[in-house]
Amino acid sequence: MDAALGPFRRRSKELTVSVVALPLAGGCACGALRYELSGRPLLVYACHCHDCQSRSGSAFTLNMVIRTADLVTTGAEERQEHATRNGRRVQRSLCRDCGALVSATAPAAPAFATLPAGTLDDASWVRPVVQLFVDSAIPWAVIPGIPTVPWEAFDFEAQGLAWQSEAPDFAASPPTVTRGPMGHD
Repeated sequence: MDAALGPFRRRSKELTVSVVALPLAGGCACGALRYELSGRPLLVYACHCHDCQSRSGSAFTLNMVIRTADLVTTGAEERQEHATRNGRRVQRSLCRDCGALVSATAPAAPAFATLPAGTLDDASWVRPVVQLFVDSAIPWAVIPGIPTVPWEAFDFEAQGLAWQSEAPDFAASPPTVTRGPMGHD
C-alpha cells in the first residue's frame, strides 16, 4: 500500500478505496428499514432498463449482486412480487414507511439478491464492471469506460469474476474492545 495514499489506491486516474470493512450497512431513506451485509458483493453493474429507470426515477440503477444468506434486515419491511417488462418474476423488499426499495430477489434464483448501491451508508467504493440494457439508456447516462453487454449475452459468473478482479479488498471490521474504568479489560 502506498503510504501517501493511506487506505486508498489509484486506478485509472481515480482515487478508490482499497479495503472495505465488513459488515456493510445500509437502509432506506427514512431509516426505518436497515440491513447489514456480512459478505462481499459478488458483482456490481449499472442497469439502464426501463424498469430500473421507472422504479428509481433516474437514468439507471447501480446494483450489487449478493448472497441472500449474507443479508440481515431489521425494521418495517414489505415484500411485493411483480413481473418485469421481459416477464421475469421479482420479489422486492421495500420500506413500509417510505417505500424505498432495499433489495430484490428472483424466485428463480433465491440464493442471490440485488441491493441498490445507493442504499449503502458508504457507497464511495462502488464501481460497476458492466452496463446492461444500454439500448434503452438515456444517451448521456452511458458511463464512459465501463463495458456494455446485451442482456442476452450477460453471464453473471463471468462478470462477477471480472468485478472481483477490480474490486477493493473486503475485511472483517476489528472487534470492539471494551475497556474498564482504569483502561484495563
